[in-house]
Amino acid sequence: MTALRWPRFWLGLWIFGMLLGAYLSLRTGSERVPLIPHLDKLIHASGYALLAVLAVGLFPPGKFRWLALLWLVAFGGLIEIAQGLWAVNRAADPWDLLANSLGIALAAAVFWHRNALVMIERLFSGVH
Repeated sequence: MTALRWPRFWLGLWIFGMLLGAYLSLRTGSERVPLIPHLDKLIHASGYALLAVLAVGLFPPGKFRWLALLWLVAFGGLIEIAQGLWAVNRAADPWDLLANSLGIALAAAVFWHRNALVMIERLFSGVH
């Protein structure tokens, strides 16, 4: 496995992504009807897929990678519980948790053997 050149940056981005996701998920919800039905499920899947790409790139294959991916599923579940308990104009939705989990699984499957972070680093450093 190729070592990352910017591991602290990627770890910081992963943590920032989780914090941003928590904020966006727990802030006061809109009472408007969405223009595109179920678009929120695509947003959930995409956001958690991005977090999974970061996790797969950050952690080597094995126990820590699996723990990071399981953490993302648990994190999504905790956010849903928090929405049901505390968020204004929001409700816990098991379909959101399913969308989160599918995004995680898809990203992990696609990038398990291809480190997207190394590819991005090579792209920006000019190394091929």
